[in-house]
Amino acid sequence: MKYLDKLLEVYYIDRNAFQIIFWWELRRILYNIIALAGGIISLSLMSAIVNVPSGEDLVEPFAIIGFGILCNLGYSLGWLTELFIKRNNTYAPKMFKIGLLFTLFFIFLPLAIHIFLWVFRGFKTMY
Repeated sequence: MKYLDKLLEVYYIDRNAFQIIFWWELRRILYNIIALAGGIISLSLMSAIVNVPSGEDLVEPFAIIGFGILCNLGYSLGWLTELFIKRNNTYAPKMFKIGLLFTLFFIFLPLAIHIFLWVFRGFKTMY
């Protein structure tokens, strides 16, 4: 987390709208890389756990693309809200982290549900 804090530093409070948007858009690349890595891990683990019938697939490409678009629209709320609040050095880094955790929660939620169902079905067949 120390490395992430270094990448998210805001050096001065009095930034204009362009500087705020530039700060957020520059870090959108990092956000998307972390979200993509989380998605790959989640889908890989789900495909290892879930027994998918032949002729079916686990991944629905349109859902993944739609989720990526929604995540990036949500990310844009970071700089949009910062434009209309009292500015300080901690808002942007804090909102970046909260938004990233929110995104990762929804990325790993299907995996958690599949693990729960996998464990529940395993115990159910044992008794």
